[in-house]
Order: sequence, then structure tokens, then C-alpha cells
Amino acid sequence: MATPPRDPRSQIRALYRSLLERQSNFDEFKTLLALYPASLPPNGQETAEATLVRARLNSRISEWLGDPFDALTAEQLLQWRAIVVEERFNNVLSPWKESNVW
Repeated sequence: MATPPRDPRSQIRALYRSLLERQSNFDEFKTLLALYPASLPPNGQETAEATLVRARLNSRISEWLGDPFDALTAEQLLQWRAIVVEERFNNVLSPWKESNVW
């Protein structure tokens, strides 16, 4: 019996909910993201250590959600890292940013 494909959007929504509803999940998520390098080497391949961190993070996400989770790719993990760890948001036109005051 074939299993139906999982909807990536519903998986990401479930991850968001988990991170918002459980501070301990968010804290561990951020800690594991911080262990991942800020960029990939010039050859675009993860180091062995980065691969282990990503595998650990994907495993923890599956545990939090209680369902299999389609693993985050290296590129997705770098995006999450930039947002959560480095706090780099696309806030050029943020209404709270002082430089936007006319």
C-alpha cells in the first residue's frame, strides 16, 4: 500500500506551530541552527559536521511533530538560520524601523 504524499506547506505550518507553542522547541531549534555553518563551502557541498547537524535537526523536528517530516535541505536550513539566528529579516520597509520615518 502506497502512502499518500505529504504536503510540504502543512509540514511547515506544523513546524511553525510547534516553535510558537513550545519555547523549548524554539530554543533547541535555534541552538541547532547556530551550530550549522552560516554558508556552504565554495563547492556547495555540506561538510560532514554540517550534515550531522542538519540530520539531528530534522530528527528533532520529526519528534516534535510526531509525524515523519520531509527533511530540510541545506538551502532551507541556511534560510532558517539567517532568520532565526542572525535575525536577518527582509524588513526594508518595516513600519517599526526608524529609517522609514518620513
